[in-house]
Amino acid sequence: MIGEGNVLQSSINNIAVNAQYRMKYHMIPAVGWMNDPNGLIFYGGKYHLFYQSNPYDTAMGTMFWGHFVSDDLISYRDVGVAIAPDNEGESIYSGGSTVFEGDLVALYTLHYEKDGLKSEQVHAARSSDGMTFKKCGRVFDNCSLPPEISREDFRDPCPAKVGDEYFVFVGGRDITKNAGVIIVLGGKSPFELDYRFTIGPLYELGDMGECPSYCRIDGKDVIVASGCNVPQRGNDFKNLNSSVFIVGRIDFEKGAMDIESVREIDKGDSFYAPQFIANADRPIMVGWLEMWGKRYLTHELNHGWSGSFTIPREVSVKNGVIYQTPVKALEKYLSPAGRPSSCLDIDMELGIGDVVIIAGDNCSVMIGNDCRVYLDTSHANNLNGCTRYTNGRYEHCRVRVLLDVSGIELFIDGGKETISSRIFLDGQYSVITRGKAGIININEIKVK
Repeated sequence: MIGEGNVLQSSINNIAVNAQYRMKYHMIPAVGWMNDPNGLIFYGGKYHLFYQSNPYDTAMGTMFWGHFVSDDLISYRDVGVAIAPDNEGESIYSGGSTVFEGDLVALYTLHYEKDGLKSEQVHAARSSDGMTFKKCGRVFDNCSLPPEISREDFRDPCPAKVGDEYFVFVGGRDITKNAGVIIVLGGKSPFELDYRFTIGPLYELGDMGECPSYCRIDGKDVIVASGCNVPQRGNDFKNLNSSVFIVGRIDFEKGAMDIESVREIDKGDSFYAPQFIANADRPIMVGWLEMWGKRYLTHELNHGWSGSFTIPREVSVKNGVIYQTPVKALEKYLSPAGRPSSCLDIDMELGIGDVVIIAGDNCSVMIGNDCRVYLDTSHANNLNGCTRYTNGRYEHCRVRVLLDVSGIELFIDGGKETISSRIFLDGQYSVITRGKAGIININEIKVK
């Protein structure tokens, strides 16, 4: 992370970075714009977390892969640009990483868009140290896709080794149905891939599948994936785009997935493009703590940066239900909160009618239970205030709240449901209870 102070100066391009709302324990860019997690992997004894980056502006533009390195997924360093485009019109879009012959191999989308022409191809880059990369060129020919699969909207390749083969999950679109799909490629190496099969179309992937990532969890095949323009359905899919857990069984030999359930991952207005960390010793997922189709406060205030990761989340399956909990390494950064702080871990109990208010100077957020647990950010200074609810109904419920300078994440009923959003509360925070709401514990989170 870049250092302390109210105004920081980037060494990349002389953009002034205002630290007023910079997160303390969530991963944020040193400078410029940040969106999707990319290429998340444990390699060489460290976690490497790449991300979509535009270091020259606080909005989407010509894209690079930025690079975080961490020992424990909480404390981290931003080590700059990992993969950059070579030519005008090119961007390095999302993808994933794997290990081949001892090297870290990143698969990414080479996105080209200029003079009315657009293409998206799967390319690879290789590194022997996890820090410096050599580009290896295209590893799949889009012309070999089935005719109903778009050759232009074909992005976010994420590899996984299953047995002695590499399978690569790619987001795509069925052009005959204008519907989102996941395309599965395969090969003995990540450098020579062929088409294997398609999952979908699925309602929950809208008109374009994005950012698929695969993990085997507690005997289940689990894919996290995102969909564009998914139509709202009851309390689900209230954002422009959405992300889901797809759970079932994949027969890689026959080329088919028997889907048991598809469920929205997070009920908030700030969660997208999650990805599993490859080679981790347990299933861990990281998402973008933002959403498309919104206003971004730090961009509008010219603070020189925009975007954040969620807290890394451990994922498990219990009785057919997926749970998410903050990564265990966070515990060592907790200490009893002796004074109001902008970085808190709050454990609370909410019965029906109970409310907890977290208030800063002229701003506040409300967490309550009116049979469903909710997060109200309409007074949180985030330009996109709303109230979001759980699907489940709870007469009495335990809620864990992670609060950072400009973000909030709720883990409800042991992580059975989550609600995430951005908040921008000025000054120190106070915690106020209404009804019989009980605060079990409040800890401050300190990361040097």
